[in-house]
Amino acid sequence: MTSDDSASDDLAFARALSDGEATAVLEFDSKYRSVIRHAFNKAFARWRPSQPVEADDYVQDCIGFLFDDQGRRLRTYSGRARFTTWLYTVALRYFQRQFSKLVRDRRGNVLLSLVPDPDTVTPEDHVARVQSTSMLNQAVATLPVQEQLCLKLFYVDGLNATEVALATGQSKSAVRMRKMRILDKLRGLLDEGGP
Repeated sequence: MTSDDSASDDLAFARALSDGEATAVLEFDSKYRSVIRHAFNKAFARWRPSQPVEADDYVQDCIGFLFDDQGRRLRTYSGRARFTTWLYTVALRYFQRQFSKLVRDRRGNVLLSLVPDPDTVTPEDHVARVQSTSMLNQAVATLPVQEQLCLKLFYVDGLNATEVALATGQSKSAVRMRKMRILDKLRGLLDEGGP
């Protein structure tokens, strides 16, 4: 079988799958669920969400995403790559989007990495939290604009070091070092009682 034949077979399979043909669906479940599970594992290792995550639920949600809207996403497969490669890429992007939302929710405020959450929420705890947030915001405001941008890219936009490096035109190692220096500076300001 030539690569052209293989691509043609993959394209025919994807079309049958998007049409919901029973044999194609059964073949998909037996042959390709493991590809989606592998993409899940890779995305989970990359993002490491702190909330409990049920792998089987996420894998099933991804499959639902593929078949949603009468297989519209499956019909985007054009045959330029192997179906396995295409499926892995789509699944990986799907899981990365899902996990980045969870991680961004957790990292949305720089304060969460510097001030521990209270175990109980009493009025005093709430006031302390508001004061800590205010102190942190003041400390961040004293930083040069480029350092504020670096924190925003990491903690508000939820980018990783590679993505921040691309956005700022720096190397990954330089971005990581800069982030560490900025956080050390903020910790110092907060330890001194704020700016």
